[in-house]
Amino acid sequence: MAARDSSSEFDKDWDWYSALIDDRKESPEWAVIREARESHWREFVQLPSDGRVLDAGCGNGDYTRLALQHGCPVWAFDLSPEMVSSTRRRLSAVGLTAEELQEANVLDIPYPDGMFDVVICFAVIDHVPDECRTQAVRELVRVLKPGGALYINTPNRYAYGWRAGHWLMRRLGRFPEGKIRWMTPKELQTLCVAADCRVGRSLGLELLPPFSGIYTSDLQRLTVLPERLIGVLDSWYLWLEKRLRRMDLLKPICFHYFLEATRNDNPGE
Repeated sequence: MAARDSSSEFDKDWDWYSALIDDRKESPEWAVIREARESHWREFVQLPSDGRVLDAGCGNGDYTRLALQHGCPVWAFDLSPEMVSSTRRRLSAVGLTAEELQEANVLDIPYPDGMFDVVICFAVIDHVPDECRTQAVRELVRVLKPGGALYINTPNRYAYGWRAGHWLMRRLGRFPEGKIRWMTPKELQTLCVAADCRVGRSLGLELLPPFSGIYTSDLQRLTVLPERLIGVLDSWYLWLEKRLRRMDLLKPICFHYFLEATRNDNPGE
């Protein structure tokens, strides 16, 4: 399937969204969210020192950068030309280069079977239409080596507080158009098992929003608090976030549910 032919299936104008957030990714007001997500990466994702990594749906390159900083050779793609360009600019700004960075579709990944030791697919599967999601996960697993690790996530259907916040943001015009498909942890696990994987560790992300303001989808913080108080509240928030996201009872109500799945050593058996 050609990369751009099916772009309408993914429900959002990703080029527009990329341009909206690109120059705000490194903003000071986004620092608390950035630290929450990067600390989550450091805790959860395990990369081999010299293993090949694929970032499937790289967006603006946040996780591509983290994988490259680990020292791994990284291949990356996204459906959006603007996001590919953004990733290239952001990597260049810190002296990093991916092995390959291109436009491609998660439904038809342009790499051979068993090429990668690790595949990362974050904030992607929830934008794939229901009838295509099984195909997408099978593609992610196809390019993994037997025994390789898939790291994948989905917005959590049980995160009713976050869902209410998204509903309100849409009504206020503060959220980009497009459908988010909220899934349960069990549904994500079932998809991975059906694609010939063993499910392993899991971790939540963002049980609660930061206490220091309202963070909108265009990476702006709305607050009336003084900067000194913001700093204290952000420190408390990070302390709680790093502990609560590990608790089994709380993972299903975090905004995102992350899963590690390992491709079976003997596919098909």
